[in-house]
Amino acid sequence: MPQSTVVRLPRRARLVLWSGYPLAGVLAGLALTLLGEWIAQSSSSFDGVLGRGDRVGEPVALIVGGVLGMLMGAVWAASVLGESLRASVGRRSLTLTWCDARVSVPRSLVAAVVMGEDLVLLGPGTVELARVHMNLDREQLRSALREHGFPAPVGTDPNDAAFALWHPHASGLVAQEHRLLAARADALAAGAHSDAELLRRQLAARGIMVRDARAGGRAGGRAGGGPGGGGRQPVQEWRSVQPSVQPARVAVAPPLRRDRQLGPAQVV
Repeated sequence: MPQSTVVRLPRRARLVLWSGYPLAGVLAGLALTLLGEWIAQSSSSFDGVLGRGDRVGEPVALIVGGVLGMLMGAVWAASVLGESLRASVGRRSLTLTWCDARVSVPRSLVAAVVMGEDLVLLGPGTVELARVHMNLDREQLRSALREHGFPAPVGTDPNDAAFALWHPHASGLVAQEHRLLAARADALAAGAHSDAELLRRQLAARGIMVRDARAGGRAGGRAGGGPGGGGRQPVQEWRSVQPSVQPARVAVAPPLRRDRQLGPAQVV
């Protein structure tokens, strides 16, 4: 048995990336070359792209434009694939990586796996250990989870009905939680996925589980805060659970002065 199994986008999606994007680049390169030659033909001060301006579609220019477009398309495809979600499933942990974000969850903490619109790893007390838009190869992920001893995934989030739409005046949240949710919305809108994931963890530590949606509800599609999401302003939904830590009761002790005696830590 391999120590870990890496799961990526479905094969068909990768094929579309590696064939469609370079092809689109070739077409764009040819179109730009033809446009340049047309401008050259109609201008007495421009002698064409790598050739004479008296002939639209000069062969050398078309070849160079097509090759450059194909290379740009391949670079584009590689960039999209590099930022897409991938999962490394091992005997000890499951690690999710996408864009500039990364989260690793020990297998011993995973109580349930939800494989629906989102991939959700649930821990004790329905705490969400990880949540990300699900666009992995589902069959390959099921096989990897089974092989490495994770719970069998379910298709429906058992806590789906508990989520409510967040807005700045939503009741049931304290001021700090509103600030964290607002900061996360800004991070999602800016494409700062690592910051958004860090803020999700801080909210989860306070007992606030958060997920992304579009205006109009989950059925309308995804927010711009996950791989494969759209470009609309992100809308967040939240639910509360028993927090895993008590942030209000944690304080950072001030630096000790040299003339101050060491004593027992103060508890707040």
